[in-house]
Amino acid sequence: MIEWSLNPIFNSYGVVAAVLAGLALLLLVAPAFGRVTMRRRGVLIAVRVAVLLLLLLAMLRPTRVYTTTKQQSAVLMLMLDQSRSMTLPSTVEGKSRWQLQRESVLKLQEQLADLSADFDIRLYSYDDQLHPLRMEAGKLELPDEPSGDLTDIGTTLHEAVQRELGKRLMGAILLGDGTQTAFSSQVEMPEAGRELARLEYPLYTVVFGPTGDVAQARDVSIENMPEQYTVFVKNELVVKGALRVRGYVNQAIPVELIAENPAGERTRIATVEVTAREDNQLLPVEMSFVPPQPGHYQLTLRTVEQPGERVTRNNELSAFVTVLEGGLRVLYLYGDLLGEQRLLRRSINLSPDIQLDDIYVDPKNRDRWPINLEDELSYENFDVLLLESVDSSALGEANLRNIATLTERGKGLMMLGGFNSFGPGGYRESPLADVLPIEMGRFERQDVGFDSPVSKDLHLWGKLSMLATQSHPVTALAPGVDNESVWKSLPPLEGANKFTDLKPRSRVLLETEAHQPLLVAGEYGSGRVLAFAGNSTIRWWQQGRQVEHRRFWRQAILWLARRDDLEQNDVWIKLAQRRFNPGARVTFTAGAASASGEVIRDATFAAELVTEDGTRQLLRLSQDDDVISGAIEAVAQPGEYLVELTVSRQGKQVGTTRAKFQVLDRDIELSTPAAGHEQMAALANLTKEAGGKPLAPEQLPALLREIKQRRTELQVEVQTKWRLGDTALDAWLFILGVIGLLTIEWLLRKRWGLV
Repeated sequence: MIEWSLNPIFNSYGVVAAVLAGLALLLLVAPAFGRVTMRRRGVLIAVRVAVLLLLLLAMLRPTRVYTTTKQQSAVLMLMLDQSRSMTLPSTVEGKSRWQLQRESVLKLQEQLADLSADFDIRLYSYDDQLHPLRMEAGKLELPDEPSGDLTDIGTTLHEAVQRELGKRLMGAILLGDGTQTAFSSQVEMPEAGRELARLEYPLYTVVFGPTGDVAQARDVSIENMPEQYTVFVKNELVVKGALRVRGYVNQAIPVELIAENPAGERTRIATVEVTAREDNQLLPVEMSFVPPQPGHYQLTLRTVEQPGERVTRNNELSAFVTVLEGGLRVLYLYGDLLGEQRLLRRSINLSPDIQLDDIYVDPKNRDRWPINLEDELSYENFDVLLLESVDSSALGEANLRNIATLTERGKGLMMLGGFNSFGPGGYRESPLADVLPIEMGRFERQDVGFDSPVSKDLHLWGKLSMLATQSHPVTALAPGVDNESVWKSLPPLEGANKFTDLKPRSRVLLETEAHQPLLVAGEYGSGRVLAFAGNSTIRWWQQGRQVEHRRFWRQAILWLARRDDLEQNDVWIKLAQRRFNPGARVTFTAGAASASGEVIRDATFAAELVTEDGTRQLLRLSQDDDVISGAIEAVAQPGEYLVELTVSRQGKQVGTTRAKFQVLDRDIELSTPAAGHEQMAALANLTKEAGGKPLAPEQLPALLREIKQRRTELQVEVQTKWRLGDTALDAWLFILGVIGLLTIEWLLRKRWGLV
């Protein structure tokens, strides 16, 4: 369709008429000399009229609008799954998902060839990468077999869409079983779906494979087993996991616990049988393991392969156990919530080789005294006993006699200060009177009712600085002469118990500036005993002296347990997790500490990665304050690996340690028999407003017919506008025309003698 219109200058026909009238008057101007014939005069007038007409045309600026219909280009995308999970059964008996997908796509060949006249057809296969497919002479070239080891739907869909940015996408048809198995996707499926929705591109999903209820009918798998444990040697470790049972209801299924010791020897520890009473039931499994010696162990929960079970790589799961040598168990009984207990427990728990069990003896429950400590006060259950402000009547004669016996046999005992400790707590008449290294007066007993005022003459009041009287493992907070200045710089105690007399052979380790004893050491039989008059070293921690607080209490416990003479450095390495998927990044931290728990700051660290075949790879380490960090960027092959750490100081080896981790050998592509119907439907429904939806395979031909009918949506009207002078060609032709006519007119007049 063509439309003409005029656009006069200044948008006014009056201006055009006035200018034209003025120019027309020039026609009346005759030459002042010379004579011409009427014929020649007519020629000159005709030339001038032609110039006026050209000028009129320029002033009216004629415009032509030409409207045509054009077909826009558009893209139709088809993506099919070529990962190995497509070899799993489909919903059609005797056919794999790949076979069913292939048949469905081949049925579309003629329609796709026909659509290629109207659309740009983009054909891809995908696994964890996007692979273009070709269609020659109307024939699709498909892979013979699915071979992809992983499926990354989100990333491949995103990449395919990115290739078509700026174009009209009629639709993306995504075929497959919908199982996302990539370990670390660059683009997650929901993110890819939201991108399509934002671009208003419809996504159609077609799923091949059974739903979970059908596909997962026969399978057993070990789940929910922790990755790592830390335990002291000869302590019982309860190993927990779970067995998921699908399709083997009311059948006894054995589960065994296998232990691999530091020498690599494997032993069956225990076997239990579990029976599922309903399908897809998760059954707890619990077995015990007591490590006979320190070192690194590997524990494996395993169930045997069941008849008809297709996937068996999920039938076992391993955990890694670090068994510590010389672990100490401390039993802490306290009857005062305002004393040391909160921060003392935190400080002791910072030592990985000390296990603390604490019991609060509530004075409000004295009607239930004496408390029952039969289990806690067994020889195997503790190495050191701490008592803080617990009245002797709360423990009772039997417990106190047991404590005295255990101390005599080698256990450590420390009594801390408090209104109900030592003499005020009634210990003068108890079996512990002979055990403690101090003498208690006959009249020191505090009223058992806890309601009468505190006897002030039994305690030291005010702020009490602590001074070390001699070199001793308990009070060595700094080397050599620096130890005295450290003790003087510590916050003073807020009062203490008064020790009136000491037993022979006892030693005062700490005293006040007035030489009043605060910490007294002694021995009873094979056991060591400490009497500490204070209970407010908590102020050290509160005022930023956590290092000294931890060191003092750790050294006290080590001395009581006769471990103070062991020069054992602690070299450690920690992994946040012990089981990884192939290609995952493995990170770890490491460090070294002295036997007293102090960080060794001038140590040199070296770490190596050791594979199953003995190959070693030096690892790069970085240091941040006291913590050494390392990383293994990617371990691709399944198997078990070691990170070995060697620590040196001033050219001398401080110690070595190692940590084992596992890269799982699970064929994740084949480990999930169920197809992802729900997540594929959710992905398509994200583009619902643009027309996207989930489809069955048999609905694909109808979808392609619908898309072909929508080609009229691509027809757009295009207007072509032309106006005189808008282009350089128009302008030059007009100027040349005017100049040509004026030149002709001048030449004629010159020839005829009019100029």
